[in-house]
Amino acid sequence: MDVSSASFIPRRVSGAAEAREVFAAEGAAIVTGLGDEQSAVAFGREVMGDKAVRIGTQFEATKAHGEKEAAKVAMQPADSRGRKRSFAPTEERMVAHNDGFAFGDHAPDHLFLWCERPAAKGGDSFLIDTSRLLDLLAADPEWAAVADFCRGIDIDHSEPNFPQSVYAPIVRTVPSGRFQGRYHPYLAPVEGLAEEEHWTFVRKWEEAVVAARDTGPMFRVEAGEMICIDNYRVLHGRDGHSDPRRRVCSIWGWSTDAVVIPDGPLDIVVPKLPMSA
Repeated sequence: MDVSSASFIPRRVSGAAEAREVFAAEGAAIVTGLGDEQSAVAFGREVMGDKAVRIGTQFEATKAHGEKEAAKVAMQPADSRGRKRSFAPTEERMVAHNDGFAFGDHAPDHLFLWCERPAAKGGDSFLIDTSRLLDLLAADPEWAAVADFCRGIDIDHSEPNFPQSVYAPIVRTVPSGRFQGRYHPYLAPVEGLAEEEHWTFVRKWEEAVVAARDTGPMFRVEAGEMICIDNYRVLHGRDGHSDPRRRVCSIWGWSTDAVVIPDGPLDIVVPKLPMSA
């Protein structure tokens, strides 16, 4: 099945109002002319508008910072199911994901990726619309059961050794009415009698996401540009690169549409669930 159309290149827009409109309709937009991190955060808050509750830079994506965090994560043990966390080297193509997946319902509903300096070579971005991907699966008789599973069966969204408080389907409508479709490399069935059967569907969802990533378009983000992403609906990532000077800031935003708004900082290296506001 061809799922390449689930990947897309976001439109470049001019201004927060247009970014908000395109964000709602298409899941992502690119803005230009943001010369520093402070301006990027301020613009993100403007995009969220009256719904904005909390926004700030979560981490900077650089080769040095990634290697430092990867070394800490590599020391963490596997869990009882044999799952082990790892942060891949920057030279590898990134796994498609929603940011903050380790925090479950506490994950941000808005994501802003501001580029201070792109890689000299490589590092191009990709986006996957999970709503579009689900529609493609549902329309194919050989994949329709996978779409039904994604909509209807609770799974474990936690990372190894950092359990979340609830189980939920891969795809759902959150209380605010927003669509949410999730993927990360540690998705697993709920342990129990149906676990083996459910692994088949979880792995088929993974297969579809990887195919969308590897067959769809990629795009380059230049210095001063920022991708505004519906972090509930759209998966993201980048191609591999080896440029130590590349710097992108991952800015997390929570609006009144978010399922839960955390009260305090979030640590992606040791992702314990925070208290809720």
